Amino acid sequence: MKKVLLVGVGDVGHHLLEFVARDESQLEWIVGDIDLERAQFSCNNAEIGAAHHGRHPSFKPIKVDLLDIDRTTALIQDEKPDAVINCTVLHTWHLIRNLPEDIYAEISSAGLGAWLPCQLTLGMSLAQAIKKSGLSPFYINTSLSCLTNPVLGKMGLAPTIGIGNVDLIAPAITTYTARALDLPREAIEIYLVAHHQHWVFPREAGYRPGAPYFLKILAEGKDVTDQFDTDKVMFDAVKLYPPGIAFTTVSASSTLKNLRALLFDENLRTHSPGPNGLPGGYPVRLNGNGAEVVLPPEITLDEAIAMNEESGRLDSIEEIQDDGTVVFTDYAYDIMKKTLGFDCLSFHPSASKDLAFEQMACFKALAEKYS
Repeated sequence: MKKVLLVGVGDVGHHLLEFVARDESQLEWIVGDIDLERAQFSCNNAEIGAAHHGRHPSFKPIKVDLLDIDRTTALIQDEKPDAVINCTVLHTWHLIRNLPEDIYAEISSAGLGAWLPCQLTLGMSLAQAIKKSGLSPFYINTSLSCLTNPVLGKMGLAPTIGIGNVDLIAPAITTYTARALDLPREAIEIYLVAHHQHWVFPREAGYRPGAPYFLKILAEGKDVTDQFDTDKVMFDAVKLYPPGIAFTTVSASSTLKNLRALLFDENLRTHSPGPNGLPGGYPVRLNGNGAEVVLPPEITLDEAIAMNEESGRLDSIEEIQDDGTVVFTDYAYDIMKKTLGFDCLSFHPSASKDLAFEQMACFKALAEKYS
């Protein structure tokens, strides 16, 4: 039986457990969280619900502190998982929605990438533990993988793949275009190169337009891209989702789909962000060898990477240097300094943890001001 180590049972991790408990994968799960009670209750709920479907999943809840890299390394060496999934983050993005609307909108306009230390720290610690273990499980990183995966890639710690982001947009586009053409969704095939920026621009306050992308739409094998205003498709398809964080069920589905494709060598053609440490999202093929970018002849890999790097500049990140140093855009730096008092124009990943806790302290002080 294949074994999976899942760390983090927040929104995505919890949904993932509920889904996998009811499917036919027959996987063994080690379910880790900093809060053991939360891990236990999540496992309990998924196991009990699965009984209604005649399923009896194997879940083992444990306490995992990813900041203790040595203990995480030992865990990986002891359990020898075939795949590791990171569903942790130090500070979830939607907390800023609890602030007054004008303050939320101003901070949101900095971009989610402005919180990269909080998004990067735990996934990086897990990547370091995997490398230190000497083992080579597939590594699926769910934490802002459009931006965190390329940082990890520069450090020689590239995850196999990410989830969500482009993989939230792509199925929405197939749904949108199938409805427009009055065809079954399975008749639609797309090739999409797109960054996280295209997911948040229609949904969150203050994000800037103009991020590049590539979209090719096939209906029953025929290229019908010219029948659509693709800018409208990119925007309206994302607006099919309800407001709020209901989409995390789709993120969990994305995670499970990618996991199964890798573990069971499905040779699946899909879309995902951050394959092998690349920035942004791409059409990919997932199988037992990992992730491979598969582009149509209209676009090269270098062109796709350049598109996603340009989009990243509209999502706070000016540059990710060869040693992993992250340089924020001037506008993101100015907004974070003005609103939160967070004064950081660039950082090396080695400083990520300290900066993450500084960001969280800054946010807590601001939130208390308006509580």
